[in-house]
Amino acid sequence: MPPHRISGKSVKIVSLAAVHHIRPMPKKDYKPRLGFDIRVKPPTRGAKPPAWAKPEDRDCERKDCDNQAACSLPKSPREPRKLVWYCLAHAREHNKSWNYFDGLSDAEAKAARDANQYGGRPTWSMGKNDRARASLNKTGSADLADAFGVLGKEAASASKMRGQYRDGKLLTKLQAKAFDTMALPYGAASGNIRKRYAELVRRFHPDANDGDRSAEQQLSEVVKAHTIMKKAKFL
Repeated sequence: MPPHRISGKSVKIVSLAAVHHIRPMPKKDYKPRLGFDIRVKPPTRGAKPPAWAKPEDRDCERKDCDNQAACSLPKSPREPRKLVWYCLAHAREHNKSWNYFDGLSDAEAKAARDANQYGGRPTWSMGKNDRARASLNKTGSADLADAFGVLGKEAASASKMRGQYRDGKLLTKLQAKAFDTMALPYGAASGNIRKRYAELVRRFHPDANDGDRSAEQQLSEVVKAHTIMKKAKFL
């Protein structure tokens, strides 16, 4: 546009049409700055529809079939997560030919049938899990970490009522008292029991105390506790 003169001065008038408020779309060799393209463009003809597309937006994946897809099905028993889209007729045909044991040996097929009876979960025979069941019974409020001591008395009484356990088996009162006498934990190993017994005998025996017999009562209790543990086969 040629310049105009206003009051003796030359003024250039710019047309608004020449100002680009919106930049033109880039060319085909456009490389998005952030790694992904946000442009809206129509899908290319023949392109595969996205995963979220509806069945009516898909074609049957069987060869020489121009019908629209009706549903999706697992491709095979060995590829259950891989889906195929078929029309209603081919979906029925696919289901009729479905064989879960296809490709499995006789041993693998038998194992799959047996596991299906109990849902594929691990099982054990009746009466074979007594130790684990007894181990669960010993847990209770006494096993809670009570920093404020609110449950202290209740936990102690509950623990006393439940009794003490060793290797999942309930100890008798005499067996529990034997461990208390020797100041040992109820789950102490046999080697630690023998070591503790020898230590207490040396401590309380008169021959180790210049003939002093004032600790004979403690020695008698230790010997009795050791006998109970030995009879219970804890050693």
